[in-house]
Amino acid sequence: MKTEEMLSSAGETFEFARAYVEQQRDYIRLETSKRLAKTTSNLATLLIIAILGFMVFLFFCIAVGLLLGNLWGSYAMAFFFVTGVIALTTFLIYFFKDKIITNPIVALIVRDLLD
Repeated sequence: MKTEEMLSSAGETFEFARAYVEQQRDYIRLETSKRLAKTTSNLATLLIIAILGFMVFLFFCIAVGLLLGNLWGSYAMAFFFVTGVIALTTFLIYFFKDKIITNPIVALIVRDLLD
């Protein structure tokens, strides 16, 4: 009788362990899906904000070019100046891209995945 009870107890323990492992697997899948969805959502939001920010920047540059062209009497000189300012800004961003762009984006993704 003792052997049958031990076998029955071992079988129950095995079933509980199997159910626990299956629940843990489902939980990990759910948690991974949640984190992936949150990260994707944040990246999509960042992309939309970047596109809208680019449009604002573009129209602002056109407005500054037209304003300076009116003041200086030469639209070509004004747009050349605006282009120079944009080129200088682009070179500065390129040289400091790790500090300005890469590190904040990596931090955002890591924070979202670990949160």
